[in-house]
Amino acid sequence: MDSLAHLQDKDGARETVLVFDPEKLLCISGVLGSVSQWGGQLASGDIHMLGKTIALRIGDEPRLVKAEIMAVKKDTAAIIFTIKTQPVANKRMERRNDVSMPVSITDGSGQIEISGTIVDAGENGCRIVAEGLGSLPEHVLLNLPRFKGPLRGQFAWRTQTSGGLKLDWSEVSS
Repeated sequence: MDSLAHLQDKDGARETVLVFDPEKLLCISGVLGSVSQWGGQLASGDIHMLGKTIALRIGDEPRLVKAEIMAVKKDTAAIIFTIKTQPVANKRMERRNDVSMPVSITDGSGQIEISGTIVDAGENGCRIVAEGLGSLPEHVLLNLPRFKGPLRGQFAWRTQTSGGLKLDWSEVSS
């Protein structure tokens, strides 16, 4: 919802928008304000004409923002932005294998070392479960018992207890 970025979480920021009701084939003008990542307030003298599902045109953006009206009080409606829900698809280019492999993860200098377990692995990446992954830098070294040297990795995502790594096999021998 980049079209709302200039309004998001800014006190007093308001913008005139076109509001479409696809079910009633209706279009009214309104003022959008109090915008957060979840929703905002929509004011219009014609707000009572709208149904539950609406679409907003911000400025001259060609793409509409889908929203739902949650409550109406006088000329103001509380709205929430509807996130597109698509079936979850595996976006990985490769097949992953369930594994349980001990691993030691270190920063480049060796000052921070965390023990963990690789729980799913493929040729280009793996998922690691370990406590304290947030304390590691983006680029790390993985030490696996059956490899002679460390394997370079870069975090694609992480939480404190798990993370996904892209693997660099260029300097590894087994």
